[in-house]
Amino acid sequence: MSERTIDDRLPHGFAIALDSTVLRLDGGAALVGGSPPRLLYLAPAARALLATGRLVVVDPASAALARRLLDTGVAHPAPGHAAAAGPEAAKPAEQASPQEVSVVVPVRDNTQGLRRLLTALSDDPAGCPAAVIVVDDGSSDPDAVRAAGGAAGALVLRQEPGGTGPAAARNAGLGATRTPYVAFLDSDVVPRPGWLSTLLAHLADPAVALVAPRVTALEGGEATWLGRYERVRSSLDLGRRPAPVAPRTRVAYVPSAALLVRAAALGEGFDAGWRVAEDVDLVWRLHAAGWRMRYEPAAEVAHEHRTRLRPWLARKACYGTGAAPLALRHPGQVPPVAMAPWTAAVCVLLALQRGWSAAVATGVA
Repeated sequence: MSERTIDDRLPHGFAIALDSTVLRLDGGAALVGGSPPRLLYLAPAARALLATGRLVVVDPASAALARRLLDTGVAHPAPGHAAAAGPEAAKPAEQASPQEVSVVVPVRDNTQGLRRLLTALSDDPAGCPAAVIVVDDGSSDPDAVRAAGGAAGALVLRQEPGGTGPAAARNAGLGATRTPYVAFLDSDVVPRPGWLSTLLAHLADPAVALVAPRVTALEGGEATWLGRYERVRSSLDLGRRPAPVAPRTRVAYVPSAALLVRAAALGEGFDAGWRVAEDVDLVWRLHAAGWRMRYEPAAEVAHEHRTRLRPWLARKACYGTGAAPLALRHPGQVPPVAMAPWTAAVCVLLALQRGWSAAVATGVA
């Protein structure tokens, strides 16, 4: 992880807006919200700045207030708001260009998905990156991968036969980049138009090291009951609400299926020795180093979910093996149990062991 000093001063023109779920009490003097939930009392000057629920950074005081609200999840970046706020507002914070981004794609035996991904990238001229680097992680047909990458003008790197794992493959691609920002996309995703520019807006904050889009279901995978389930309950889909990313919060991690990162923050990148949970480990190491991270559902990347039971169960079991190494490396960050409120209600109702409680539990489920 990078040892550089993190500049957390928000630039002039950076705009934020209160989260839609925040409660304003006592005439706006108190805010209730964030993740985990908290109560914030505002000084009169801060209350005046937030009178409309939005804020544009124009001086050190507004920058400090905006940073506090962002870090607690009470507010989120609102790119473009400064431009609409009138001539008295600061100039909007400068946004990076897609030409400052390299896309790294690790792939193993998924040439069809690779072609689909590369086509989506080339068909989005507004988000065309400076370079695309395909890392073949030991595919059985390396010529097919090389041909697919070459046809799209991508640089193709070959890992050792048998593969080194996705973390090592991403690191190999990271080492070949020359741009300040790097996007990691798995070969089974398809980015939606505008995804890159939406994510880049967050990097106007110099303290943000990583931003992730929402991962939704790729059309055509809903034919089975499992496909329909994955469309609405996939573990990769972190929901419709934006959030800061930090351990033990509503969005404790983001999946490596799709990430945009600040290259200078990553150092050597992922832990190449990990075959699973390497994305969670990266996020938590960045957090421990003082970097900020964001989840931005306005940017979407579609994912080809597993829709057959055997590979789906195998993948879930594989995900589970990451809990132990995460708990050892990041003590206190892995929750012993996590469940939705309705799931907890069902468990409590069943534990009562009453006739009526079983019926209510069935209704809740």
